Amino acid sequence: MSLDAATDVDTLHEAVRSIVVEELEIELEELQDDASFEEEYGADSLSLLAITARFENELKIIVPADRVGEMLTYTQVLAVVDEFSGQPTHV
Repeated sequence: MSLDAATDVDTLHEAVRSIVVEELEIELEELQDDASFEEEYGADSLSLLAITARFENELKIIVPADRVGEMLTYTQVLAVVDEFSGQPTHV
């Protein structure tokens, strides 16, 4: 992967993190990679729909409705976003 591709992925992940934090109404420092959105942050299905709507509107990433339920932690969100963003992933 080129440096530019890595930078693009990092930029995408920063945008995703910002959206998730805003929609969960938490501080950036509070977001933990594997914390359950529901248990740790009180999120519900409407929160996930709002997050995916913003992904579509702001990042032009369309997450199929049948995949939204897989996004229960930030790590899982990144996996789904990476899959549908067309960006090469790095882990």
